[in-house]
Amino acid sequence: MNSRRRFLRNTSIAATALLARQINANPVNQIFSLEESPIILPPRLKSGDTIALTAPAGAIFNEEYIEKAIKSFQAKGFKVIQGETLKQKFGYLAGTDEFRAKELNALFADKSVNAIVAMRGGWGCARLFNFIDFNIIAQNPKVISGFSDITSLLLAIYKKTGLITFHGPVGNSTLDGLTIENFLQIVKDGEAVKMIQPANEPLNIIIKGKATGKLFGGNLSVWNSIIGSGYLPETKDAILFFEETEEEPYQVDRLLTQLELNGTLSSATGIVFGKCTKCEAEEPEKSFTLEEVYRQKFGKLNIPVATGFNFGHVKDKFTIPIGVNATFDTSDSSLKLLQACVV
Repeated sequence: MNSRRRFLRNTSIAATALLARQINANPVNQIFSLEESPIILPPRLKSGDTIALTAPAGAIFNEEYIEKAIKSFQAKGFKVIQGETLKQKFGYLAGTDEFRAKELNALFADKSVNAIVAMRGGWGCARLFNFIDFNIIAQNPKVISGFSDITSLLLAIYKKTGLITFHGPVGNSTLDGLTIENFLQIVKDGEAVKMIQPANEPLNIIIKGKATGKLFGGNLSVWNSIIGSGYLPETKDAILFFEETEEEPYQVDRLLTQLELNGTLSSATGIVFGKCTKCEAEEPEKSFTLEEVYRQKFGKLNIPVATGFNFGHVKDKFTIPIGVNATFDTSDSSLKLLQACVV
């Protein structure tokens, strides 16, 4: 099935009507916005619910992480099932594209599964887009979480269905402390949380201020890799959040320059950049520092910008929902959700 052709830009009146009917099958899970298609909130998690671990991207070469993830979620009162992709190895992928997409479709369709957590990122989610059944996802909304390469999957699902997705932990994250508590506050307790950067890890504030808008972002290089694909949401007047890992300053510069040139940065209401882990220059004497790159790319924007927020490739991470309204305030280094993200 070629889901890209069916959903591309939703220009057909018939396709739009069909999608509206599918989403209306779950009216309790909707809020309507003038700017976007109807937004679908997934059902909140409850004790005893089932979390499915799946590998939509890279293969799992260290199976110890699987057991750790299972024990971590079980300790919080959830049942856990393992997708077959966790044991598949197809080069660097967790099975063929068709196999991984088939499992993802099946997990969304399975009424006994309440949430889906990607086991890891790596690479491979964008290869699934032509095989994902977005109808099934729209008809069976549920929590889906991950980061790194999972960025593209989260954005595509939101773009094509309106389902709120969660840039949060993967199975091989350190699932304790801030990471798991913040995740459950959002997807289980349904709190519109205020995430405040720890005082011992202060933000680097480029431009002071306060901004409100919908949250869109994820891994910077993954975001850039699907520009022009039709799977990115409209980001005008949004709060953008990006993070990166294992990219030298010149590579971060290149990625940000692309967003500068296509107007993404200047059309945002605020930018929250995470930590850039393992991003040191191989030859520092021949390189800008990351701080210099940030100042060059963000310094002339007339919006609040800060770097160093805890999400993505860090041990203790916040979960950032994609597509919900929030306020970013540099005065107290906070990102405040303005609505519950589950029902």
